[in-house]
Amino acid sequence: MTMTMTMFERLRKIPIFDGFSDADLQRLAGNVTERHLKAGEVLFNQGDEGTDTFAILDGALEVVTFVDGEEIRLEVRLTGEIIGEMAPIDNSPRSAMVRAVRDSDLAVLNLESFYSLLLSDSVLAVEMLKRGTARLRSTSQQMITGLELKNTELLKAYEDLKAAQAELIHYNRIQEELSVARRIQKFFLPRKIPQPEGWQIAAFNRGAQAIGGDFFDCIELPGSRVGLVVADACGKGVPAAMFVALTRSLLRASSQAPWAFQQDGDFLNLDTIVTGALWFTNDYTAREHGESNMFVTMFYGLLEPSKGRLTFVNAGHNPPLIISDGGEQMRELESTSLPVGIIEEQVYEAHETVLNIGDILVGFSDGVTEAMNPRGQPYGDERFVALLREHTDASAVDLVSLIVESIDDYAAGAPRQTISPCWW
Repeated sequence: MTMTMTMFERLRKIPIFDGFSDADLQRLAGNVTERHLKAGEVLFNQGDEGTDTFAILDGALEVVTFVDGEEIRLEVRLTGEIIGEMAPIDNSPRSAMVRAVRDSDLAVLNLESFYSLLLSDSVLAVEMLKRGTARLRSTSQQMITGLELKNTELLKAYEDLKAAQAELIHYNRIQEELSVARRIQKFFLPRKIPQPEGWQIAAFNRGAQAIGGDFFDCIELPGSRVGLVVADACGKGVPAAMFVALTRSLLRASSQAPWAFQQDGDFLNLDTIVTGALWFTNDYTAREHGESNMFVTMFYGLLEPSKGRLTFVNAGHNPPLIISDGGEQMRELESTSLPVGIIEEQVYEAHETVLNIGDILVGFSDGVTEAMNPRGQPYGDERFVALLREHTDASAVDLVSLIVESIDDYAAGAPRQTISPCWW
């Protein structure tokens, strides 16, 4: 059996209507309408116009306001309570949004019915005023709390911004100093590359970082002799660059020192210049800077163009290659000494070879053969040698460009490698 309750019977079950006589409540019931809300449905939005008040016959409604776009629940009204009573009292827009927490049934009281409700029960009127005041206080406190929280967040964000700004300034200063260091380091490369008659010399250098440890040099000496240097300082970055600057300056100065070319009015032989310059450079760096644990692998050769004679010392560096007979023959100038800067009083022994017409001498750093592709595979010796043999008829400048282009193509997408090929 289904029983349907009348509006009068439903209103009688609501505590706020206890003070009404049956006659008064019957008249009120005749003036109200019923509204049903599904869970999540909005009864009215904040800022809406309206003077209706609602008695919750069954269900639950939440009162929600917004602070800086953030939704804040003020309270939940349950069965037997009224809601929306502030608007008809102060004739203002709705101060909050009301939304059904679950399916709810409401009795809708128009303005006339609402005022008759207040006039019939002074206790109820006072209670409504208390509720309204409490709601305003709660809303104000929540807004103050929200503002305090926002203020704390803003203060932290401001401190984080200041720290980030200071870090950015520091970073920019470092980048600026590295840029200056890189420009200075470029000055340590030879400003011009000598071109003895009948010979072609070309070189290229590019670091993986802003500054690094690879370098080359072409040192002009009396008698049209040329000092050919390819070197690599251990490590990367500023320490390696500083050691490069020191080593290059010592080697060049000791090679070009006046005493190196005068002995009883004659030029010193090439062996003496090469071994003497390396001894001086090594002894100073090992003695004065040995605690830094820095060292330089170096190939240093003195070329006598008129005879094709190359006097050299390979101090732990990648063996330069000599390609002959149009690529049919290849030999390496192996390492015979420890790198520069490891131990004091290192004795260097010079070796000699002859470059014939058509021979190609290639000195390089490990940045060539160890350049990685995106899969982490090295460029390798075989690929490098094959490239050299394929282009034995290229000029010095063109061959250097082909080497760089081949490495860049191979390493496309991978981090940039240090490249220092020199072609003589």
